[in-house]
Parts: sequence; structure tokens; C-alpha cells
Amino acid sequence: MKRTLHKSELEIRIAEIESSTSSTIDAAKEIIALCRTRLWELRDKVTVQAFLDEREEIEFFKYTKQIPMVNLIYYTELLDFELNCPAKDLQALRKLVKAKSKKWNAFFRMHTDFIKYMKLKLNHFDAQFFTRKYVVDYFGKYKPSYMLDPQFNTSHDRLWARIQAGQLAMIYMRDRVESTINSNETSDLYWTSSKVSLTELVYALYVSRAINHGEAEIKQIARAFEHMFNFRLGDCYRTYIEICARKKDRAKFLDELSYRLSQHIEKSDA
Repeated sequence: MKRTLHKSELEIRIAEIESSTSSTIDAAKEIIALCRTRLWELRDKVTVQAFLDEREEIEFFKYTKQIPMVNLIYYTELLDFELNCPAKDLQALRKLVKAKSKKWNAFFRMHTDFIKYMKLKLNHFDAQFFTRKYVVDYFGKYKPSYMLDPQFNTSHDRLWARIQAGQLAMIYMRDRVESTINSNETSDLYWTSSKVSLTELVYALYVSRAINHGEAEIKQIARAFEHMFNFRLGDCYRTYIEICARKKDRAKFLDELSYRLSQHIEKSDA
């Protein structure tokens, strides 16, 4: 299975949903449904078509399956967070984030050795972690996922997905607190174009090194625009992937800005 193509296709679709849906909750629900569908499709392929060898099986469970599974867990966490998130009560929001962060940090500490293994890009235990061959019998009360569906799970593939999703969730919650703090200082300006258009502008300013002598990060620029225009950009990188996927007019909004400014200057000279 082609890991790169599958990842690119799914991430582009997720970016499209995020950029076209104004509600974070609605976007999360749609993405969760999409990821579930993709996982069922992958399961059908695995059931019908056997892996060529152990290396291909490891590649599938370590990388290919991770894309929809990480996003499924991440957006499920995001949905739960947003449904329980207080509107503009910063103190209550911080309390919620603290509770969830405590839970995630405890989970990360429990699996420190495995996280180090993955971060160091080691592979000597890959056959044990990411093939179904080495799954051991389990006699506890609550059966792990690899026992519930032994054809589509290994001992560590879901664990690795949860770790990645948890790390993304921690970043989201931190950014959520920052954006809530900024929103308390209100602006009278509102961005009325699309999320994709504003992302084009953010990346243009970033790559042109026009802010802070080129030392400003994309997230800093994005947060400044969010605060200035009372607009939630979400994950700029995902939206940027969608922009890169365009077959033509990749800088559509910036081209339109240049065209309109040129027209205005010409009319002023007339």
C-alpha cells in the first residue's frame, strides 16, 4: 500500500473540511466519520489481500494505518474538548485544560520507553510491535484492541496512534487557551473572506520574511491575524496542504489582491 499517497489524500481532504466548515465541532464530526470510513476500507484490504512479507506488514501498521487512526483519535478528543469547553470563561477553560493535560501526561509517562523508541526511529522491535504474529494471549477482564480484532491490530499500533493524537491534543488545548486570552482584548475588525485566503496571506508574510526580520514563526503570525480579525484559523499547516494540492492558481487570493491593487492604482493615475 502506498503510504505517501494515502497520507497526502487524507490530509488534503481533512484540510478541505476544516477550511470550508466554520464550526470546529461540525468539522470534527465530519472528519471522524471520514477517518472511520478510511479505516474500514483499509481493514477490508488487509482481510482480502495478504501482505507480501513481514516488512510490508510493519510498514502498514507503523505508518499507513496510523494516518486515519491518529486523526480519528485526535478529532474525537478535540470534539470532546470543544463540547465541554466553556465559552469565554478563561478560568474554567484553564481548569479543563489542566485536568486533560494531567491525564495525557500520566499516559505519556506510562509509555516513556516506547515513546523514546519511536522518537529515536529505532526498528529492532518493529516485528514485535507492528506485526500480528507476535501478539500474545491476554486473559484480563478488558480485552485490548488486538484481541477484539486480531486481523487488523497489533500490540502497539493503536498505542502509537494514541500517543501521537495526545501530543496533538495538548498543542490544540494550549493554543485554545492563548486564543481565548487574546479574544478578551476585542477588535472591531472581522475577516470575512475564507480560511484558505487568510492562510495564503500568513504564509506569504512568513516566506517573505517581512515580520520580525524573518524570525516570526507561522503560528505567531497566524495568532496575530486571529486576534486582529476575530477569526479562528485552526491548523494552518493542514490548510496549507490543501493550497499546495491545487493544480492551478495556488496563490489565488494573493493574485487577486495584486490585481485589485494594480487596478486601483491605474484608476488613481487616470
